[in-house]
Amino acid sequence: MENNNNNNNNNITSTTSQFSSRISKQINYTFDSKRLIASILSNWYWFILSVAVFIAAGYAYIRYATPMYEVKSSLLLESAGQGAGGDDVLSKLGMKQGDVNLYNEINVLRSQDLIAKAVRNLNLNVHYWIKSRIKENEVYEEAPVKVFFDTNGYIGNSVEFSLKQVANGLFELTENKNQKTRIATDTWVSRPYGKFKISYVHGQGVNTGYLGTDIMVKIENESAAVQNILGDFKVLVGDGRTSMLELSYVNSMPKRGVDFIQKIIQYYQEFELSNKQNIAAKTRDFIAKRQQELVETLKNKDNQVEGIMRNYGIADIGAQSANYAENKSESDKRINQISEAKQNLGLLRTTISSSKYPVIAGITLKDETLNGLVMQYNSAVQKMENQDLPASNPIRVQQETNIELLKKQISEAANKNENMLDVGMRNASREASTYSSLMQTVPALNKSINDVKREYDVLQSMYLMLFQKGLENEIMLNAASNKSKVLVAPYNTGVPISPVKKTIYGVLLLLGLAVPASILIAKEVLNNKIGNEKDIENLTDIPMIGSVGKSKNGADIVVGEHVRTGIAEQFRLIRANLEFMTVANNKKVILITSSVSEEGKTFISINLGLTIALANKRVLIMEFDLRKPKISERLNLSRDGGISGYLAGLVSLDKAIKPSGLHDNLYIANCGPIPPNPAELLLLPRCKELFAELNQLFDTIIIDTAPIGMVSDALILSQYSGVNLLVTRQAHTIKDHLRMLDNIYHEGKLKNVAIIFNGVEHQKKYGYGYGYGYGYGYGYGNGYGYYEDDMPKKKKLFSKKSK
Repeated sequence: MENNNNNNNNNITSTTSQFSSRISKQINYTFDSKRLIASILSNWYWFILSVAVFIAAGYAYIRYATPMYEVKSSLLLESAGQGAGGDDVLSKLGMKQGDVNLYNEINVLRSQDLIAKAVRNLNLNVHYWIKSRIKENEVYEEAPVKVFFDTNGYIGNSVEFSLKQVANGLFELTENKNQKTRIATDTWVSRPYGKFKISYVHGQGVNTGYLGTDIMVKIENESAAVQNILGDFKVLVGDGRTSMLELSYVNSMPKRGVDFIQKIIQYYQEFELSNKQNIAAKTRDFIAKRQQELVETLKNKDNQVEGIMRNYGIADIGAQSANYAENKSESDKRINQISEAKQNLGLLRTTISSSKYPVIAGITLKDETLNGLVMQYNSAVQKMENQDLPASNPIRVQQETNIELLKKQISEAANKNENMLDVGMRNASREASTYSSLMQTVPALNKSINDVKREYDVLQSMYLMLFQKGLENEIMLNAASNKSKVLVAPYNTGVPISPVKKTIYGVLLLLGLAVPASILIAKEVLNNKIGNEKDIENLTDIPMIGSVGKSKNGADIVVGEHVRTGIAEQFRLIRANLEFMTVANNKKVILITSSVSEEGKTFISINLGLTIALANKRVLIMEFDLRKPKISERLNLSRDGGISGYLAGLVSLDKAIKPSGLHDNLYIANCGPIPPNPAELLLLPRCKELFAELNQLFDTIIIDTAPIGMVSDALILSQYSGVNLLVTRQAHTIKDHLRMLDNIYHEGKLKNVAIIFNGVEHQKKYGYGYGYGYGYGYGYGNGYGYYEDDMPKKKKLFSKKSK
């Protein structure tokens, strides 16, 4: 039991794997590349025609398209501080800019104000056209006249009119297609869209021949012109290593493009200088205003200091303070001297007040009179001591009297000096006190002055700095230059960037090849019919027994005893391959069916039967397509009797079988009258009896039955057949029908099945060669002289080559 279960499981697994593989094979199937290439090669004339049409269209486009030219220029922008002088006022004021922002400069160059200024200056919103036989051509520098608007400019939306010179200095103005007005040159004309005049233009490039033709003038609004220019005007950053900008402008008129770029650069540089001048002027005004404010502030400070010093009676506080200190020092010194002198006087007084007569020494006296008396006294004392006379001696007495007198005089002189010293002491003390008081006022005075002059130095330094900045600003203003330098002046190569002939012809050539190729590819991808053997191999596992080419003349009989055509050989090959399918079990009954009608079952049945009959075998072809029989019609046989009559019990077997008229060994069992119930007839017991009798009479029986995909006749008859052949037809059998046949095969409804590929055409159309060998893969692509229809034609006797 377990072994049976395992076997069943293995069978289920194997079946599932085979089914998955078959489905994957069909899903992954794509179109045949070889067939596609063959289809392309066979339709070569469509490619030539398509390429010719596209190239002609390209030529016409290039001939009449308006060429566009690109004008280029390059600007180098220097960083702040790299210009003339290098130390501009913004840098000195601490407002130095870093490297130039290229994207800001791009926005300036592409600003609408700058472009509008160029549009107004060059009248770029006014276009001039000259009519030619095919189209209108725009002119720029060749225009012999120009339209100029007054200061108000053009105020309309868009307008067109034509000018034509009717006399020297007189033009005919045509508006609204038929309204004509004659106006003189340089005469103002008023219109709702503005006031303008017409003027002659003189120059090297002017074409005066246009004066005799209609000159179309097309004017657009200034804002519209600006927007149109913005779409064609590009400003790009350079290579990234330098601060360089690349300017480009695309226009149909190269000279107009050069003029526009030149004006843009001119206005851009003027804008730069104007900004610098505005900055310098504002800086000058700021410095002057600030200097004036600082001057007023400094004056106020000076007045305050002057008032304080006037109140204190000081002209110079530093010198006065030093004078106070010096005078006080002098006063203190005098006080010290007077004190010393008074001490000396006191010592002198003490010395002379004793009863003895000492010599006065070591006492410094500044009074000359007193010094003279002291000297007289010392002389008298020394003289008396030197004489050493007795006390009673009159001379000594006289000497003592004189000494006492000198002492009295010295005492009086000392008193007098002391009084003088007291007066001097009082004066010196008073002066010292005065100067001390004045010195005490100096810190307060200093503080008051410092409070006033605390911001004085800052204000003064600011004034000096502003003075210096003012000088620098004037220097910068006079030396101002543009930060942008024109590296490459606006230029045009003279070669239009569009249309580019090589590119257009190349693209159109590719399109000329791609359009028919795309159609063929789409046709191949969307093709749902069998095209070659590879389609059959990818869509089904049913083996092929052979393929049959398409009859060149549409004949129904392509096989004969002495016929050696390619199709005849293909049938012989199928006959040989059938031997391998029938020999094992003596399967002499061959059923031939297809998925739908018109796939060649009858053609295959007749010619296959005739081919087998040529091998000395008795062959019977049974016209078992009881709904749409065709064999009798093609072989011109009568329909009386037949299979339907036999199955219905109306006729005997000998009435159902007729000679084919093609070969003695080939017989036909015609259909007979078309029955109303074909399927029911096939299920009658007489059908089985029919095949039993026929197997005794014939070597091979071929059943031409109805399509298996439409009715059940083929499935019913398959129980009597040993070999089942499914006919598919090139470019007729639908791939889904072949998948249906594959499902029938895998479901086991038909046994011993093979496919015949019918109606195969030449390789150039389908990428396929004739023939297929069952089990061997024989191919009959080109006969190479083996078949009658492949034999080379005989050369003429007097052909050029034979000569």
